[in-house]
Amino acid sequence: MIITVDCGTTNMRCRLFDEKKLIDQERAKCGIRDGAFLGSTDILKETLSRLIKTLLERNSLTEGDIEVVISSGTLASDVGIHKIPHAICPAWIPESVKAAEMVKMEEVTGIPILFIPGVKTLPSPDADLETKIVTYESMSGEESEIYGISESLGLPDDFIITLPGSHNKVMEVTGGKICSIRSGLCGEFIASISEHTMLKSALPNPVIREILPEMLTLGWRMADKYGLSPMLIKARMLQLLGGYSQDEAANFFVGALLHDDIQTVARIAAKPESKGKPVVVGGGDPLKTVFMILLAEAGTENLVAVPDDVATLASNYGAMRVYEAWKNE
Repeated sequence: MIITVDCGTTNMRCRLFDEKKLIDQERAKCGIRDGAFLGSTDILKETLSRLIKTLLERNSLTEGDIEVVISSGTLASDVGIHKIPHAICPAWIPESVKAAEMVKMEEVTGIPILFIPGVKTLPSPDADLETKIVTYESMSGEESEIYGISESLGLPDDFIITLPGSHNKVMEVTGGKICSIRSGLCGEFIASISEHTMLKSALPNPVIREILPEMLTLGWRMADKYGLSPMLIKARMLQLLGGYSQDEAANFFVGALLHDDIQTVARIAAKPESKGKPVVVGGGDPLKTVFMILLAEAGTENLVAVPDDVATLASNYGAMRVYEAWKNE
């Protein structure tokens, strides 16, 4: 049996598998943001230890029944519990295998843990400053998610994929390898603006309770025409002066706020060399559906939504693919 760990910015999930059959799962609202805020990784170690123990006790198992804990995501990053260097693009499973490390971390569990690092892109030394700034990119965990989605959907060797969540990551896969990454704040941006500005009283919680495509696309188009900041304040003005509902204002707000993330994907998809490539949209709802609507509004073609059942376990299946390849090294 195997336990997989997927730790992101705000959540940590542990899942128990027998072969590839999901047996049980446990989640905690704790991610690397918590460790960063506290200036210590202790909370991450304590949370991981607790989640593993919960799965074992609930299923009448001991540590000896578990072959390995496979960790993908931010726990192997510079703000995680076992920092290891990212694999460098172009990268796929073989590059992740070479960069992965199996360790014992007794303060967490007696089960060996395979840490799968993220993937990064670096500019050439002679690149100009703008190119360097654009190229400095990394991700932690999304690479395993891509491996799982690619296998589950039978994707070709060339595709574009966007994974909206706490952050949004847009990756180009060319010749069967991840070759570029672009990042956006996405979900964290929505949370920060909606919870820590005067707009809080104008917006529901959660911000998107109901998807209203007309208001979403209106917000996106007006941010494109008038700018992001001036349109965000309209969430309050729509209600105060226009008589619009909270949900209508919230959809306008999200459409406007996601303008730049959507443009990033649309511009990559519009490049001549991207013609005909599938543009895959993963992650969970409502962001996945919101992205599908807004990308269509931006003129992006060949859109493919990852089914919910695939998206939910993609990072786990991708991590297990890395582990199987690691064992065969």
